[in-house]
Amino acid sequence: MALKCLFFVSLLVVGLATPLAKAQLGGTLDVLIRIQDTLFCTINGNISVNGTATPVFPNAAVLLQCGSGNIVVASSITNSIGQFTILLDTSVFPVSSVLNNCRLLVNTTLATCNDSLGTGLLSSVLQYIGNTVQGTVTIANLRPLVFKLIT
Repeated sequence: MALKCLFFVSLLVVGLATPLAKAQLGGTLDVLIRIQDTLFCTINGNISVNGTATPVFPNAAVLLQCGSGNIVVASSITNSIGQFTILLDTSVFPVSSVLNNCRLLVNTTLATCNDSLGTGLLSSVLQYIGNTVQGTVTIANLRPLVFKLIT
């Protein structure tokens, strides 16, 4: 039994040390995808165009759905200032596939943040806005293009 435990711990240490060694030796990691934005409590989830104060949409479930079956592959909850972030590994989800086959769905009704907005949900396709490099990691930044009301 002790030998099995020692073997498992050894595998765990090797598994954790390999990525660290790769990073320290100057190896590059796969590109990550970051989907990030602020969700507002409006009929289209965007900031008001007329300059009036626009409340944010806190505690809203934001789902990333992909494919013809709208399979949820990732999710996030907006924070107290309406911001959400979803991170993906491009070795599993290539950027082009996410852009062409996925959408964001706000799975919390608008009535949650404002009763007068009704029970509809918001949905948006994604747009690429550029890359960011942080250390050895390149991040492909995506954001919702335009949220639309679905009922």
